[in-house]
Amino acid sequence: MDLPAPSTHLWAARPRVALAGTSGFIGAALCEALGERFDLRILTRSMARRAGPEDDIRPCDHFSRKELATALEGVDYAIYLVHNRDPSARLDQAQCQDMDLLVADNFAWAAAKNGVKQILCRAPLLAHPERPTARHAQELEAVLAARGVPLTVLRTGLVMGPGGELSKLLARLVRRLPLIPLPRLADTDIRPIHLETLLAAFQHCVGRPDTFHRAFDVFGPEPVTLRRMIEDTARLQGRKARFVPWPGMPPGLFAALLRSLNPSLHPVFLRYLLDQFADGTPGQDNPVQQAATRDWAPLQGTLARSLTSASGTLSKGQRHVDDEIIRQMGRVRSIQRMHLPPRRNAEWMADHYFAWLGTLMKAFVGTERDADGSWTVRQKPGGLRLLRLDFKPTHSTPDRRMYFITGGALARALGGRTARLEFRDLLNGRFTLVAIHDFNPALPWFFYRFTQAVIHGLVMKGFQGHMEQAAEGGPML
Repeated sequence: MDLPAPSTHLWAARPRVALAGTSGFIGAALCEALGERFDLRILTRSMARRAGPEDDIRPCDHFSRKELATALEGVDYAIYLVHNRDPSARLDQAQCQDMDLLVADNFAWAAAKNGVKQILCRAPLLAHPERPTARHAQELEAVLAARGVPLTVLRTGLVMGPGGELSKLLARLVRRLPLIPLPRLADTDIRPIHLETLLAAFQHCVGRPDTFHRAFDVFGPEPVTLRRMIEDTARLQGRKARFVPWPGMPPGLFAALLRSLNPSLHPVFLRYLLDQFADGTPGQDNPVQQAATRDWAPLQGTLARSLTSASGTLSKGQRHVDDEIIRQMGRVRSIQRMHLPPRRNAEWMADHYFAWLGTLMKAFVGTERDADGSWTVRQKPGGLRLLRLDFKPTHSTPDRRMYFITGGALARALGGRTARLEFRDLLNGRFTLVAIHDFNPALPWFFYRFTQAVIHGLVMKGFQGHMEQAAEGGPML
């Protein structure tokens, strides 16, 4: 596909492009598409993935600012396709949306620190911005742009290509259901795009100053419905699709049906899929849209290739190795979103949290603050030190408070990454994320899972309620 090329000076020295989020079929294909014109650096969280002789693969923990900053050294442009749907610890006590925002803020910070000229990302193209999928995408875009690096957003409908979840789901519907119930959303016109179209849109935008600080709709010129896509899939597989129209079918029931066909389908992706089918795909014409769809081919051809081609995603073997390493490491991650009262910040919330904790559980624990801002949590009665949290001024600002968990009867030090607790403000103080990373419990895992982990979840839920009350003007303690 011929696309307008950026000015010559942008291409002369083969700029370096970093890609984060290459385990999915889009990221894997984008590596191949950009490889001829850029030097690529692949940022991976996979502990099983290994670099080939010509690959620049940088394993790094996306929850670590330090590791991301090192990985982005010398990078000109960065593409962000990260979704936190796979486990990041043996126990994740966190919503995917909150993990997404924390990682995106780390990425934006690291990009700004290294003078990256542009961040590119993909977002859903939806008609109703009040839907949870759209609201989360808006938050993610705001976080990626908040550190000052120019952001380019490609808003797209569903993407069809080899390895994509959509084609797999369509094939399972046809193969496993003799009668397919169709809700009202099955007759909504959507405008999916080929994987090649999205790749062309990224190629068009990388390094082009006229795309900085802008968002572009990218949608197919060919409207199609879920009903027609199922019919085309059946025909390509030599079958006949038999439907049971059910206009009043609850979306939740249809979602449960799809999930039963593919239990590994992540609820976040399923919600995104149903939002796309329910809303249709709006979109406004623009230069990126025109360039990317110039050589448009019928969707049936892409669907046929998708049903017969192998995926370019991270292999099941690599995922199995990663999952086993995560299980053996036995680490815990916990992230909760807190309402932040007006004129307060992470520094205030951190000190307030420890004081609140000592008040909430005063019959069982006490909290002590050192002159340097560090905290100790002790058992009552007896004074046994349960946790020691060392304040790190070099890692802290008024909107970010960092503590390293360095000791105590409830924590175990195994080497590697240091366990840490942080309070971080996002989106101009709209809320604070309270996060624990790389915590190794000292208790046996089974006992920890059903005692300390449960108590921690209840405590954080209680603090969320307390912060909501404080944000509405209620008493602080």
